Amino acid sequence: MAAKQRVLLPSDVLPEEYDLTLEPDLEQFTFDGTVKITCDVQVATDTVSVHAMDLVLSQAVFKPSGSSSTLKADEITTKAKMKTATIGFDEVLPVGKGVLEIKFRGILNDQMAGFYRSQYTDSCGNKRFMATTQFEAIDARRCFPCWDEPARKATFVVTLIYPANLTAISNMPPSRSEIQTNGKRRETFMSTPRMSTYLLAFCIGEFEFISDSTKGGVLARIFACPGNASRCSFALKCCIRALEFYNEFFGIPYPLPKMDMIAIPDFAAGAMENWGLVTYREVALLCDESTVSATQKQRICTVIAHELAHQWFGNLVTMEWWEDLWLNEGFANWMQTFASDKLFPDWHIWESYVGTEQQRALQLDALRSSHPIQVPIGHAEEVEEVFDAISYCKGGSVVRMIYSVLGEKHFQEGLRLYFDRHKYGNTVTTDLWNAWKEVSGKPIDKMMSSWTQKMGFPLLEVLNDPLADSSGAVQIRQKWFLADGSSEPADDEKTWFCPVIVGTDKGTAPAGFLEEKTGKIACAECLSGAAMIKVNFGQHVPVRVLYPESVFKRLIQNLGSVPAEDKIGLLSDTFAMSKAGVLDAAFLVDLLAGFKSELNDKVWSEISAVLGGLEKVVCQGLADETAQAFKEFCSKLVVPAFNHVGWETASADSDNRKKLRSTVLAAVSKYCSQDPTISAEAVRRCKEFSAAPNDASVLSADIRSAVFDVAMQSDQAAIVFDDLVQSHDVVTDGAVKIHIYGALGKAGGAALQKRALDFCLSGAVRSQDLIYIPMAMATSGKVGADTVFSWMQNEYSRIYEMIGATSMMLFQNMVRVSGAGFVTESKAEEVSAFWKTRDVYKNIEKALAQTVEGIKSNSKFVDRLKGSKAALASTWKAAMASSSL
Repeated sequence: MAAKQRVLLPSDVLPEEYDLTLEPDLEQFTFDGTVKITCDVQVATDTVSVHAMDLVLSQAVFKPSGSSSTLKADEITTKAKMKTATIGFDEVLPVGKGVLEIKFRGILNDQMAGFYRSQYTDSCGNKRFMATTQFEAIDARRCFPCWDEPARKATFVVTLIYPANLTAISNMPPSRSEIQTNGKRRETFMSTPRMSTYLLAFCIGEFEFISDSTKGGVLARIFACPGNASRCSFALKCCIRALEFYNEFFGIPYPLPKMDMIAIPDFAAGAMENWGLVTYREVALLCDESTVSATQKQRICTVIAHELAHQWFGNLVTMEWWEDLWLNEGFANWMQTFASDKLFPDWHIWESYVGTEQQRALQLDALRSSHPIQVPIGHAEEVEEVFDAISYCKGGSVVRMIYSVLGEKHFQEGLRLYFDRHKYGNTVTTDLWNAWKEVSGKPIDKMMSSWTQKMGFPLLEVLNDPLADSSGAVQIRQKWFLADGSSEPADDEKTWFCPVIVGTDKGTAPAGFLEEKTGKIACAECLSGAAMIKVNFGQHVPVRVLYPESVFKRLIQNLGSVPAEDKIGLLSDTFAMSKAGVLDAAFLVDLLAGFKSELNDKVWSEISAVLGGLEKVVCQGLADETAQAFKEFCSKLVVPAFNHVGWETASADSDNRKKLRSTVLAAVSKYCSQDPTISAEAVRRCKEFSAAPNDASVLSADIRSAVFDVAMQSDQAAIVFDDLVQSHDVVTDGAVKIHIYGALGKAGGAALQKRALDFCLSGAVRSQDLIYIPMAMATSGKVGADTVFSWMQNEYSRIYEMIGATSMMLFQNMVRVSGAGFVTESKAEEVSAFWKTRDVYKNIEKALAQTVEGIKSNSKFVDRLKGSKAALASTWKAAMASSSL
């Protein structure tokens, strides 16, 4: 991996402890601050450089330890582009310890970054503001002058001065509190452990909370804005159980005395793992457990498990620099599922992982514009572009692969060794490989370098049929898999050290390893009497698999004995290979028809994803007759599952059955919305909701999104639109608002589409949620895609002002939305040309490249479909007939 020259602060002065005092003004939206930084002067110098952004540094002094003299700064120079300040002194600072004291002033911004303000409405309908923080990756410098680099760990003592009627929380519990003569509270918090600046946090506002304690005596509290305490109980249960599970699994008790989690109304990410004070979007933390949808309930659990895993992996042990961000995020991505599976085994959540996280990784990593898991980072700002599905989802998939190779015992032993060896310190990726290598004796470092330092992944082509040739082994050839099926001369040089697990309906063979271009994987012990065979059994490795026709057909004939994870893998692989031109799409038609009796909710999620991907290219690229036959095929495929689950939730329904109803009804909303009976029922239920939008018992959360979507496509769409906008203005649950946005985005006709996009920018939608309406519209069909792209061109300045200046991570999603619905080469060029002329281009270059490549890949898929049997209406009709669809 080619290294980049890192842009770091000079190391001649290093921080050891920050004593930070802040006094925010929640009316003028400013704050005053003083920070006293205990430093170690390594090299005598007359300047000290720190990070500072949007701050005015008014004065600075340095007091050497053991000296009565105070050195006053005679010059403070800020460099806005570098986001630094250099403090110059008349005299040279002596080597050794000392305290650097800086007075400064800042803005309590509305950009969801640094020390910022968030708005909410109290029970009387009044607008209120709270102050909160978001420092990852490089925004601690917006709050106070500091060494804002992950390896510059220090301890932090925070003092907050704020109105006494409010509440303040930080990483640690308070150590002292007093009311000043001006009526304000001055509250100091205990010193934190040694940690990185990006993990510091504090919140000030009107809060409610509920609390409990772990078996080990750690206080856990869930905070929210007033009126939300009743929606905190599920999160508290997940918090307690996850902390107790991690204490045992990691073998190192959670090292802080308390764990606070708080829901913030305005929040750019999903959540942030600040040590001891985790911040969340409201929808990722709050719910009414009696009415919450199964989907949101599982999301809340996995997000909490993700953030709490970070308390060890990321907080206790931190990556040395941002190029190893995946160490934090990939591990937490895997751990959120591992822990949730232990907490709620009935969810079978690994099936969800294969269909969501693993597929996100494979879809993005099959592009030439992807990047390795380990990305060389020079300027810290570059890290914004790698908070993506590679760092999170491919990282997590690679950890899952290691777990399958090592087994739980060695996996756990290696983690414990890693934590013990590096706690309160910083690491690089090889430190983790070495720990697992030591405890297992396996060449983990050799295997893993090919997965983290190279972008992409292999297609494993099965060259024989072991059930027919009695060879007792699977012969495999590997090559780099690319979504568009393109090939360049150097492509064939890539190989991966790839674990291969082979299974049948009679058992699973021990894992083998493919190190070269071709090889054999022994599997004789699971072949006797088997009716089908599958490679990458259990989907433990992020690869695609191509089978000979005889093996593929046997899998279709025996789908009933294929485990859910493997059905999901078979569906996603077949779709991806059809798209890449590796496999004729007619195979995909036959495979889909084989799922006419499917009732697993996660498998249905993958069926829906494949149908959605096909719909885009079939309906925009093929003849109308074929598009109609495709829609009829989809309708007939979904109806049996819909008849099984129906509209109504029963009290005895499991979370999995609720998710099946959600998923199937979402498919009904796409392929059966014109059925008069279904349409009338959705409109009726939507009207009932609109009459009482805050009564969660009126419309089940599990079917709410589908009901809105079908009603919006009915002949009463204009009335439904008005009803949903009015409901949006009074509804208090953020999850309901997101479902309203999705429905508004599916509005038909130019007039309603214009109203939906105008509403998006009206100020009624929080900037964190701007993505939902245009995303729904862009993916609703060609007209919606064109409308959204035109809107984005015309309203670019406003959109950038609302989120580009706020969060580049959020803005990159807008770039992806701009091309999300397109399938032609010409549109790829239009999207590319538009963004390349924007000043923001350098910050969204990677997101744009991936978006454009995705459009071109769809264009090639259209061309391939035209030469396939899947281009014929008769193929879809025959599949219906042969499967009695």
